[in-house]
Amino acid sequence: MPKVSFAERVERRNRLLGLLRSEDHWKTADLREQLGVSQRTLMRELAELREDGYPIESERGRGGGIRLSDRWGIDRLHLNHQEVVELTLALAIMERLKSPILTSNLKAIRQKLFQAFPQSQRRKVSNIRKRILIGDNASANVISLYAAPATRISEEIAESFLRQQSLEIEYQAEGGEVTQRVVEAHYILLNWPVWYIIAWDHLRMASRVFRIDRIKNTRVVGELFRLRPQQSFKNMFAPYFQPA
Repeated sequence: MPKVSFAERVERRNRLLGLLRSEDHWKTADLREQLGVSQRTLMRELAELREDGYPIESERGRGGGIRLSDRWGIDRLHLNHQEVVELTLALAIMERLKSPILTSNLKAIRQKLFQAFPQSQRRKVSNIRKRILIGDNASANVISLYAAPATRISEEIAESFLRQQSLEIEYQAEGGEVTQRVVEAHYILLNWPVWYIIAWDHLRMASRVFRIDRIKNTRVVGELFRLRPQQSFKNMFAPYFQPA
């Protein structure tokens, strides 16, 4: 019997998964016919899928067969660091919004997702989550004046926050005064739907809070900063220090 290449095995496995997803259940004979494999090969493939976490179920008796449980999840994803942070943050935010529908399993989902990451990534994500603060909903007055910042500004804020790089900003105060500052984005705070940076401000040499829609221009300086003691910020923003 000719040896099957790795690429052919991968293709066969993908075809098998596609078949299992396409019908409620399959008889083994039908699966063998579709794939052109022996009973032994089919059983081996199914066993390996189970070992990889796919909920393959076998039902005996009339009307039974092989099926993929309706509790199967997404295939293994290859996410970069920022994608992981954004996904876990999105789930945490939805939890805090306490929607009466379609949110009862969010905490369990977030915990399962978190446990699926490698230990080193879990540690990094956990450390970043401690710097993301979720407060109350913004007041009606704040919301009425709020306008989402430009995509480029949002992306540079996120980059400086995640990489701990100093950020040069052009900031417009409530009274209209515009100042140039270099800040260290130690924390970000959400008072839905308004985001704030809790930062160390080099201009004032003290902690300050900046509403992101008042940041009119940004430039990542590139200089890395070390996280300052939480106490440097907690005295001013203590009510918000409940990680997402």
